[in-house]
Amino acid sequence: MSAHASVKVNISIEQPEHHLAIVELKFEQVNGEQVNFNLPTWRTGRYETLNLANGIREFVAKDSQGNVLSWRKINKHTWQVSGTKNKKVHLSYQVYANQLAKRTRHIDDSHAFLDSSAVVMYSEASRNSVHTVQLAVPELWRSFSGLETGANSHQFIATNYDQLVDSPIETGINEHHEFIVDSRQYELVIWGEGNYDSAKMLEDLQVLVKQSKHIWQGYPFKRYVFMVHATSGARGATEHVNSTIIQRSRFKFSTRKDYLGFIATAAHEFVHTWNVKQYRPHGIVPYDYQQENYSNLLWLVEGSTSYFQYQLLLRGNLMTTDEFFTTLAERITSHSHKPGKKSQSVAEASFDAWISEGGDYGNNHSVNIYSEGFLASWLLDFDILTKTALAKSYRNAHNQLYQQHRLPKSYNEDDVLTILKQITGADYQVWWQENIQGTTEIDFSLLLAKAGLEMSYAKSDKDKLNNKSKVWTGLKTKQSTQGLIVSSVEKNSPAWHAGMTTEDVIVAIDGLRIVEKDLSNRLKDFKPKQSITITYFRRDKLTTTTLELDEIPKNKLKIIPIVKASIEQKALFKAWTGVDFPQNK
Repeated sequence: MSAHASVKVNISIEQPEHHLAIVELKFEQVNGEQVNFNLPTWRTGRYETLNLANGIREFVAKDSQGNVLSWRKINKHTWQVSGTKNKKVHLSYQVYANQLAKRTRHIDDSHAFLDSSAVVMYSEASRNSVHTVQLAVPELWRSFSGLETGANSHQFIATNYDQLVDSPIETGINEHHEFIVDSRQYELVIWGEGNYDSAKMLEDLQVLVKQSKHIWQGYPFKRYVFMVHATSGARGATEHVNSTIIQRSRFKFSTRKDYLGFIATAAHEFVHTWNVKQYRPHGIVPYDYQQENYSNLLWLVEGSTSYFQYQLLLRGNLMTTDEFFTTLAERITSHSHKPGKKSQSVAEASFDAWISEGGDYGNNHSVNIYSEGFLASWLLDFDILTKTALAKSYRNAHNQLYQQHRLPKSYNEDDVLTILKQITGADYQVWWQENIQGTTEIDFSLLLAKAGLEMSYAKSDKDKLNNKSKVWTGLKTKQSTQGLIVSSVEKNSPAWHAGMTTEDVIVAIDGLRIVEKDLSNRLKDFKPKQSITITYFRRDKLTTTTLELDEIPKNKLKIIPIVKASIEQKALFKAWTGVDFPQNK
C-alpha cells in the first residue's frame, strides 16, 4: 500500500438510539497476500489497556469488485484478511458505541462522540495515509472536530492515522461558539443540558488561552476545539492534538467550586497541547497502539501539567490566591496521608502507570503521577528560581523541551537534566536521584516559607494558638445494611496496627451498636491515646480488636501569608505565581 495513499472512512449512524454505527473503510491497493487490520488496544491520553475491539460485529472484507475476501481473527484486536495481493480492500463492520465514561465511543439519539481509536481500523501500511472521514448522521446534527473540514460539514480530513485517532469527532445536537485570540481560531462545543453558563465559559476560555505565552514561545496549532459533555455518570477529560473532551455532571457547573473545577480542567487539557502533544518522553514516540508504551517520565507529562494549569489560572485572574492556597493545602494534606510515598518513587509510578492500582493498596504502597508529579514540579520550580535568583523557572525548562524536542523527536531523563543545567548552570544528577528516582520527604514548611507562606490549622488568624485536635483511627468506611464496611486502612495508623483490613464490617464500638453513617460522631465521645474495642465481622465471623486512638488536627489545613513577609519572599511569590503577594487581611 502506498505510504501516502488515501483511506476513505464512511461512518453511517442510522440507529443512534441503539448505539450503532456502520463503518466502511476503503484502502488503496495492497501489495501483500495477507494484511492485518487492527484496532488500538489503548487510546492516547489514558495509559491503560482497554477493550476497544469489543464492540465490533458483522465484519466483512471485499475487494473493489465486490468479491468477498477470506479473513480470520488472530487476536482480540486484529483481523487478518487473505487474498489481498494487488487488490484494493474494502472493509465494513458494525460498531456498538456505548462507552461514554471511557471517552472512546458513544452514540445515542442526541449525539455521537467518536474517538477513532475505538472506531477505525488501520494496517501498518496505511498508518501514514491521508484519511478522509465522511459521516452520515441525522438531519439536524452538527459535526465538529479538531480535524480539517472537507467538502461538507460532515467530512473531515486527517493527514495520517495518528492525527485521526488524536482528533475525536463530536456530532449531534449541540451548542457551538467561536472566538479568535492572537490570530488563532477557537471553538466551544457543548453537548447536553445542565446548569452551565456558556457565556461565562466562553469569556473565561478567551482569557485562559492567552496565558500560554507565560510558558511557551509560539503555538503548535492554528485552530483549537473545546468539547464539553454535560451529562450523567461520566466525568473526566482527555487531551488531544488540537482539541479536548471534558466531561462533567450536568449540574456541576454553577457553584464557584464546581465552576473552578471546570475551568481548571480546561486549563489542564490546554497545557497538554504542548506538554505531551508536542513534546513527549522517549518510550511513547511514536505511539505503539498494540501494546503498553513505557516511560519513567509520565509524572512530567501529567504532574507538571497539573502544576501548570494553576499557573495559567492565576496569571489570567481566573482563580484567586486564596483558592490557589486551598488547592495547595488539599494537595499537602493528601500527601501527608499517602503512605505509598515511602514505597514508590514518582519515576517508578510513571513506568508502572499501566498497571497502577487505586484504592487501599494504591494509597498505602504507591503514588500517583498526577499528584506526586505536581509536587515534584513544585520542588523543581522553586529550586530553579532559587538557583537563578528568580531569573528562570520551571516554565523555561518546558519551553526548552518544546523548542528542542518537538515531535518527531523525543526526550529522556538526560535531556531534561541537560536543559536544567543550561538554565541554571547546576548539575541536577543528585537532586534527580533524591527527588525523582528516590522517595525523599518534602519539608513543606520550608518550601512555603520561601514564598512568604505558612501552614496553619487555625480557623482564623486570631486563632493560631488554638489548634485543636480530634481522634484518628486511619479507617475509611462506607455504609451498608450490615454495618460500616471498611474501605481503606491507612498504613501504620491505629487501625492498621490493630489488624483491621478492607471489607471488615464494623458493627459496634465498646459494645454499643453503630447506627451512624460513619464513625465520626461516635468517635467524638473519645480522646486521643484512649483505647476502644471495635466489634466487626470478617468472613461472616464476629470478632473484636482493641485500637488505641491517635490524633490529627481538628480543622482543615490552611496556607496563609506570613504577616511580615520579606521583600525576597514576596519577590519569589511573584516570580512563582505571576501575581503580587497578597495583602494581609
